[in-house]
Amino acid sequence: MTVTENPMYSRQRLAQRLRKGREDSGLTQQQVAESFGWSPSKVIRIESGSKPVNVPDAMVLMTKYGITGEEAERLTELARAARQPSWYAGYKEILSPEFEAYLAYEESASIVRDFARNVIPGLLQTEEYSAALFAAFGTAADAVEKRVELRMRRQKVLDTSAEFFYILDESTLRRQVGSETVMRHQYEALVAANERPNVKVLYVPFTVGLYPLFRSPYTIFEFPDNDDLVTYLEKPETEELLSEKTPRSGRQSPSDYLDAFWKVEHSLALEITQGDWL
Repeated sequence: MTVTENPMYSRQRLAQRLRKGREDSGLTQQQVAESFGWSPSKVIRIESGSKPVNVPDAMVLMTKYGITGEEAERLTELARAARQPSWYAGYKEILSPEFEAYLAYEESASIVRDFARNVIPGLLQTEEYSAALFAAFGTAADAVEKRVELRMRRQKVLDTSAEFFYILDESTLRRQVGSETVMRHQYEALVAANERPNVKVLYVPFTVGLYPLFRSPYTIFEFPDNDDLVTYLEKPETEELLSEKTPRSGRQSPSDYLDAFWKVEHSLALEITQGDWL
């Protein structure tokens, strides 16, 4: 399977291109809205990607901005793709907005780099491990099944042409989740994942000591057209998405996380092998 593109990600790409088209044409959002008899909030929502753009609206905007030819065809396809339901639409009641965006990036990225400090990353978890984890977190019994189902469905992305690089702190391997049998099966799954041509699983041993950006889990997404570099930060009480295109003063950027990941991957981390953990 090739890398797919999630509807939410298609919507964001379309929004970015339409915003750039307006800026290149020297028009303000107010001017565009007035020319079509739209409310200014409609143009704002289109350019923020907060809601899908219908194809006729996308086409009149492209005409207004002088976007023609192959670029217009690409944007029209994005508009159509953005209005398709995502596969996880049936799980919205258990998804935060940040994690819904995470799933869109995960499905659309060409390269995913994931650093895990506390537990095994979701795409590498066995069904047993995942169920034990949610139960330990106090998830209601009737919700555990749906959350595990979502997690197992996500793992289909590993069958695409995207590349996945994982660095696990040794604590994720030492911490028992569920029974010893659950952990043994989880170790076996990690070794099997490492045998995939597009997956690489490493760990950082305790003997390394402290290393760059080890305090919180993070995931870095790279995309086929190099549109952006996005980092997802998972914190105890919150989730956060950082974009290289919209840097925040005083904050580390996605490229900072990429540099840290690269350093750990190439100078400190070790490959997970069957002899180490089974």
